[in-house]
Amino acid sequence: MASKFDSMADRLESAIDEKFAVDAVYTDAQGASFEIRCILDRDVEQRQVYDTNLPTFRNQIEIRKSYVDRPRRGDRVTIEQTEWVLDGLITDDGHVTRHYANAS
Repeated sequence: MASKFDSMADRLESAIDEKFAVDAVYTDAQGASFEIRCILDRDVEQRQVYDTNLPTFRNQIEIRKSYVDRPRRGDRVTIEQTEWVLDGLITDDGHVTRHYANAS
């Protein structure tokens, strides 16, 4: 039996997925493809990326580990007609991974 906290966390995660996630196709380096849901954030501002304090803007993709346990740099995520190439891991909290992504 799940705790009240776990139950609430599951409902919150489902609500976030329903509101922000989109259908996508994940393709790994071996060419295996499968459907996932992910969140694409475009033009996220970053500061102090290089030797300057000028802002830099990068695209980021968030993927639940229940879809892809260990997404890798170079793997691809296709959302609608755009293919995004993962370009480095930002965070991994054990449940969700966030990656820099470049449109190809």
